[in-house]
Amino acid sequence: MAAPVFFMALLSKESAVALLPIALVMIYAEKKRMPSGIEWGWIGANAVLLAGYMAMRSPAIADAGNLSALAFFRNVRSLPEEYFKMIVPLGFSVMPGYSTLWSLGGLLLLGIQGFLVNKFKPEPKVIFIGAAIWLLPLLPSMAYEPSFAGVAYDYLDHRAWFPFIGLWIIILGIADKANLASNRNAVAAFAIVLALWAGISAWRVGTYNDWESYYTNAITTNPGSGLANLNYGSLLRDKGSWEEALPFIEKGVALSPDYTDARVRLSEAYFKLGKYPESVEQANAALAKEPNNITALQFRGSALGASGHVAEAAEDFKKILEADPTNIHGMFNLGVAYKEANQLDKAIEMYSRVILAQPDFPNAYYERGFCYGKMGLFPQANADMELSIKYQPAHGASYFFRGRTLEALGNIEAACADWKRALELGTKDAEPFIFEKCQNYK
Repeated sequence: MAAPVFFMALLSKESAVALLPIALVMIYAEKKRMPSGIEWGWIGANAVLLAGYMAMRSPAIADAGNLSALAFFRNVRSLPEEYFKMIVPLGFSVMPGYSTLWSLGGLLLLGIQGFLVNKFKPEPKVIFIGAAIWLLPLLPSMAYEPSFAGVAYDYLDHRAWFPFIGLWIIILGIADKANLASNRNAVAAFAIVLALWAGISAWRVGTYNDWESYYTNAITTNPGSGLANLNYGSLLRDKGSWEEALPFIEKGVALSPDYTDARVRLSEAYFKLGKYPESVEQANAALAKEPNNITALQFRGSALGASGHVAEAAEDFKKILEADPTNIHGMFNLGVAYKEANQLDKAIEMYSRVILAQPDFPNAYYERGFCYGKMGLFPQANADMELSIKYQPAHGASYFFRGRTLEALGNIEAACADWKRALELGTKDAEPFIFEKCQNYK
């Protein structure tokens, strides 16, 4: 049963790989010998499952950081910091950053624990197993420095609960040898500690209520976290609050300048706010690190097109399609670039490819219908505008241009109905046509 459960644990959380060496340590500590017999069979089965997991992992999980001895050296301080927080539960953060106060507090507590171990001498196997459970899940991740954080990715307070069971095993071993349980004040002291911990937990219970509480906690407790600022800005972006999002995304980039995705998100924010040169600048910074980053090409091309650099925009969208020939947005935006350059045949070809790949893409019908109308192909233009209205019935521009095609086809009454509907939907371009050509307009 242990082997399939180990595999499921791996799929749930990668640091479960530490369970294998922890199990070996426990076998050795209990039996004073290396594994034998059926134990080797169990280890072999787990090794096969681990190899299968690694084979699935490599194409599924992107690399977003570096493994290095320097990263390990920088992240060593996470051990005393988390030790302090486990004993004195203050300063918890959903996205922690290093604190000198917690580091010094943790070193002090580790020193006290070392003194107590030396004084009361708990069973060696208790220390051995406790240290294994504490260190083995944490040490590998400490050599990893993510590009978006600057600290060990596993240095997250909620991830420390399992490994710090190991330290509590050592503490309980000390308490057992010191006969603390026989002290008449032990129960009262233990109750006071539990009440304090419960009170602190109750105080922080709202941290995970919603994304705003979560990231407010992250930014307040760790103002130097680029990822916290970036994600908070991105969630404001998802609400459509671009002006509010921008300063947080900008700060995220300032704090994590080597994180490519941060540059891409800032490029998007600048594009949405009409700051096209700034959008191009951030996309260029992202592409300097990842020349084939499709999203960065997307925003740079869109910003170049919106600022009148149509030929350069088209080159970016071509690069997207070279990297991913099925990219719908690359096809559509290349069509827009061709339309702006008045290369209507090429634009129609691109929009047709979009429609073939995704028949319910409404703006592809609208843009292709616009190109047909500009070429004087009014029946085709009318058919596309009808499909655009079918998929986006509140799109005023589609009613306006269907009215133009109906006028060209001689059906002025239907054209007037479409122009009136377009005006109701906020398309002001329809108003002069109604006044000039629709006698029944009131």
